[in-house]
Amino acid sequence: MVLAGSLQRDVENLLARQQIAFVGGLAEELDQKIKLQIDAMERVAGLAFAAGWSDPAALTTFLDNRTGIRGFFAGGLVLLDHHGVVRAESPALGRLGSNLARLKGIDSVIENGRFMLSEPYFDPALGQPAVAMAVAVRDGQKIVGALVGTATLTQSNFLGRLVEQQVGATGGLYMVSPKSGLIVVSTNKERIFTPLPPRGVNRMLDRYIDGYEGAGVTVSSAGTEELTAARRIGSTGWVLVARLPTTEAFEPVADIKSRLVAALAGLGLVSLGLLWLVLRTALSPLHRATGRIQAMVDGSLPLEALEVTRIDEVGRMIGAFNALQAKVAAAETALREREALYHALFRGCRAVEMLIDPADGRIIDANRAAEAYYGWSHEQLVSMRVSEINTLDKAAVAEEMRKAKAELRDHFDFRHRLASGEIRDVEVWSGPVEVTGRHLLYSIVHDVTARRQAEREVRSLLAFRRAVLDGAGSSIIATSVDGTILLFNPTAERWLGYGADEMIGKTSPAVFHDPGEVRRRAAQLGEELGRPVEAGFECFVARILATGKPDSGEWTYIRKDGGRFRVLLTVTALYDDSGELSGFLGVAQDISARLSIEKELKRSNAELEHFAYVASHDLRQPLRMISSYITLLQRRLGDGLDHDCREFIGFAVDGAKRMDRLITDLLEYSRIGRSGHDDENVALDEILELAVTSLGALIQESGAEVVVAKGLPAVHGNAVELERLFQNLIANAIKFRAEDRPPHVDITCEAVGEEWVVSVRDNGIGIDESGQARLFQIFQRLVGQEQYPGTGIGLASCRKIAEHHGGRIWVESVPGEGSVFRVALPVGGPNVTVA
Repeated sequence: MVLAGSLQRDVENLLARQQIAFVGGLAEELDQKIKLQIDAMERVAGLAFAAGWSDPAALTTFLDNRTGIRGFFAGGLVLLDHHGVVRAESPALGRLGSNLARLKGIDSVIENGRFMLSEPYFDPALGQPAVAMAVAVRDGQKIVGALVGTATLTQSNFLGRLVEQQVGATGGLYMVSPKSGLIVVSTNKERIFTPLPPRGVNRMLDRYIDGYEGAGVTVSSAGTEELTAARRIGSTGWVLVARLPTTEAFEPVADIKSRLVAALAGLGLVSLGLLWLVLRTALSPLHRATGRIQAMVDGSLPLEALEVTRIDEVGRMIGAFNALQAKVAAAETALREREALYHALFRGCRAVEMLIDPADGRIIDANRAAEAYYGWSHEQLVSMRVSEINTLDKAAVAEEMRKAKAELRDHFDFRHRLASGEIRDVEVWSGPVEVTGRHLLYSIVHDVTARRQAEREVRSLLAFRRAVLDGAGSSIIATSVDGTILLFNPTAERWLGYGADEMIGKTSPAVFHDPGEVRRRAAQLGEELGRPVEAGFECFVARILATGKPDSGEWTYIRKDGGRFRVLLTVTALYDDSGELSGFLGVAQDISARLSIEKELKRSNAELEHFAYVASHDLRQPLRMISSYITLLQRRLGDGLDHDCREFIGFAVDGAKRMDRLITDLLEYSRIGRSGHDDENVALDEILELAVTSLGALIQESGAEVVVAKGLPAVHGNAVELERLFQNLIANAIKFRAEDRPPHVDITCEAVGEEWVVSVRDNGIGIDESGQARLFQIFQRLVGQEQYPGTGIGLASCRKIAEHHGGRIWVESVPGEGSVFRVALPVGGPNVTVA
C-alpha cells in the first residue's frame, strides 16, 4: 500500500507538471496570436482612411478585400466613424448606421487610440455570444474612427481551436474572464458564455482567478474530481484552464490498488511471502518506469517514451503516460515552431523594431531593419541603451518609457542618432509586452524626416500664404467650381464691411454684387459667346471656360452700409495636381481713384487740346502775316534791295515758315490717340500703299526706291495714325540719305510671338550709339538744320503712335551703312492672318 501511494504521488506530480507545461504552451501561443492579430488589425486600420473615408461604398469594398484577417472574425469587420456609428461592414448584416460606441468599451478606442479586446457579450446581429477586437483609424495623428472585428465564441476564430481541443479521453479546456465572470470558450460548448460557479464551489478555480498559475486536484461545480492546471493570457487577462478527471488520470494506479486489496483479502497472511514475490515481479516494470520518470522530472534524462514490456495494468499506465508525453511533446514542438515564426517575423520585418528593457533602457533585441537603419551591428545594438540613440536626455527618455509601460501613451515623436552621427526625425509606436515572463517594451520606428521637412515647408508656405492674403492691398476671394465662397481675405472684409464668417459658404454672386449689373453682363456675354449665359456665377467664369485664360473686367461692389465703388476684377481658374478644375480665384483692385483721375485727365486733355488748337491758330496767324508782309516788301522794293537785305528777308521768311511747321507738328503730336475715330482692323498693305503714294514727289525727286513686301497682315488700330507713322519712317529714310548712293528702302513684316514686327530698312547715313539713345525724344535733332531740315518731332510722334497701339519702336543702325527701324504691334482683331 505504501508503494501504491508513492506511485500515485509520483504520477500525480508528473501529470501536473506535464499539464502545466501543456497549458502554458497553449497560453503563450494564444498570447502571441492575439498580439499578431492586433498588429494585423492596426496595419489594416492604417490603410482604411486612404481607401476613401467619405465613401461608404469604397470602404465596404476595402473590407471585402481584407481576406487575410476576415478569416479570424466569423462575425465580420465593421468601420465606425468618430461617433461610433457603423460606416461600412463586411459581410452585410444590417449594422449600417448603428451606434456601437458603447459595445464593451469600443468608445475608449475612439477616445484614446489604444486597441481593445472586449469582454464576452451577446451580439444581436449574429444571434450568439462573441468578443470584439478594435483598433483606432487615424488621419495622421487625428483619430477618425475605429476598425472592429467580431469573433463568435462557438466557431473557429483568432483564439484558435480551443473549442475542439481535448485533454485525454474525457478532459478538455476552458478559458474564463475574471473581469466579467464568464466562460469565454470551452471544449464543452454548452458552457460557453455561462457564468462561473460561485466562489467556494471550485477552490482551485477561485485560486486561478485570484492570480495563481499552477496545477492541483479539485472538485468541479458538477461534483467531478479533476486534475487542473491554469495559465493567464497576458494580453487579455483571461485564464486558460486544462481539466482532466482523476478517474482517467490515475486509473492505472487505482486498478493496481484494487487488485492488491483483493489479493490480500483472498490469500491472507499465509500468502504474504508469495504475494511479495508476485508484487515484486508485477511491479518491477512500474518501479523502473517510476525511476526513469523521476529522472526526466529532475532533468538527468531527456523526455522520451518508456518501454512497454507488459500488456497488463502497468503496461496500460505506461502507455497512457507515453501518450500524454507525446501530446506534450507535440505542443512543445508547435510552440517552438510558433516561436520560430515569431522570430522570423520580427527579424524579417521591413519596419525597424526593437525590444527594450524599461528598467534601464537597455536594448534587448533588434531586427535586421534596425541594423540597416541605424548602421550598428546586432551585437552593438544589444549592448547599447536607447538613450544612446535618442537625442533627449536620459531623464526625458526614462519618463517617456514610463508612459509607454503604463500605457499612458503609445505614440511618440523623437529624433534618433545614427551610427554616422546623422540626426533623423522618427515616429515611434511603443507599448508593454511580456516575453518569457519579462516585462519589456516593443518599439516600432518609422523614419519621418522627409515628412517632417515637408510639413515644415507646408507650414511655411501656409504662413507665407496667410501673410500675403492678410497684407494684400487687393480683395481676394476664392470659390469652388460651383461658386461657393471658400476664401474671403482681410482686405475684402475691410472694403466690403462683411466678415469672412458671413461670406464663406455663400454662393457668388453674393450680396456685394449689383444684380442689375450681373444681368447686363450675362446678356453681353451671351451675345459675345453665341449662347445663353446664366445671370449668376456663370457670368464671372464663362469667358474663362471658353478661352482657358484669365478674364478681367470692371464691376461695381456694394458695401454692407450701401456704399458703392468700382473695381477691376481679374478671375483665374484653379486646377488640382491632376489638372482638373478645382475652383476660381478673384482678385479685385479698387479703381475708384483711378477712374476719378482718368475722368479729370480726360477733361484736362480736352482743355489742353482746345488750348493747343486755339494757340496754334493764334500763333500761326501772326506768322503768316509776317511772312506775307515781308514777301510783299521784297516784291515792292525789288531790285532796290542789296544782297544783304535780300538774304535777311530770306532768313526771316524761312524762320516764319519753320515756326509754322513746328506749331503744326506740335498740334498733330498732341492729337495722337485722340482722333475721335474708333479702332478697327487695318490692312498694313493699304496703309503702306497710301504712305508711299503721299511721298511720291519726294521719292521721284530723290530717285529713291521703296520696296514693300506683299501679303502684309492686318492689325487693330487707327488707320490715320498708322499711315502717319510709316510715312514719317519712309520720309526719314529718304531724307537722311548718303551722298554717294541713291536711297533704297525695304519694308517687311514677320510674326514674333504675339506681335507683328514691321521693319523699315534704309541704306542712309546711319546713327551712332549715343544718338540712338535719344532718337525718339521730342525736339532731339542729331544733325544740323542747315544740312537736314526738320522739327525733331517726327520720330517722337512715331513712338507715341506705336505705344498708343500697345506696341513699341526701336532702331538698329550702323553709322555709314544704314538703319533698320522696327515697329512691333500686337496681334489682334478677328480678321488677322499671318502672311
